[in-house]
Amino acid sequence: MGLIAKSTESNTGFTQPEVGVHEARCVKVIDLGTQKSTFEGETTWKRQVMLIWELPEQLKDGMPLTISKFYNLSLHEKSKLGADLTSWRGRAFTETEKQGFDIGNLLDVGCMLNLIEDKRGKVQVNSVMPHNKADSLRPAIHDVILFTIEDFQQNKRESFNMLSEGIRNIILRSKELEGMNTDMGDEANDIGDVPF
Repeated sequence: MGLIAKSTESNTGFTQPEVGVHEARCVKVIDLGTQKSTFEGETTWKRQVMLIWELPEQLKDGMPLTISKFYNLSLHEKSKLGADLTSWRGRAFTETEKQGFDIGNLLDVGCMLNLIEDKRGKVQVNSVMPHNKADSLRPAIHDVILFTIEDFQQNKRESFNMLSEGIRNIILRSKELEGMNTDMGDEANDIGDVPF
C-alpha cells in the first residue's frame, strides 16, 4: 500500500437555507462579465451578474446564511432579472428605466425571497418580492460589496479580493478579461519550481 497524502481539513458541508418565504437583504451585486454558455451544441456569450442575499433569520454558527442567483444582464420582461426586479419593486420598469437601470442600487435593499427545492434537492431563489417593512430589517452582517468588471480593468480590485475564490475564477473567465494580466501579485503563494 502506498503512502497517501490527504487534506486534514474537515468537510462540514454547505448548509442550505430552509424552503419558504424569508426576509432577505441584498449584500452583493457582482458583475461576472460576458460569459460563455453552450446549450445543445450552440455557444453564446452573455453578460451576466450575480446577486447574493443575506437571510438574517437563518443562522449557522451565529452568522446569517446567504443565497445567490445568476442572471443575464437584461431588463427584458421575459428575462429572469427583469421579472425578479419587477416583482421586487412591485411595479414594471418604465421605458426610460429600461434604457439603463443601475443594479448597484439593489445593494443593502431588503426584500422577501421565496425559496424552493429543485429536482436535485438544492434550495434556490424562486421569486423576489418587496419587503413591506424594509426599515425594520436588521443591518447586514456580511460585507456589502459591489463589483464591476470596469473597476477590475482600472486596477480597483479591493472588492474583487473580497469575493470567494470560486466567484473570482468565474470572473477571470469572462470575455472582458481574456488576455488581460490578471496576476493578483500574491507572491506569498509562489512556491517556486515544483519537481513533480
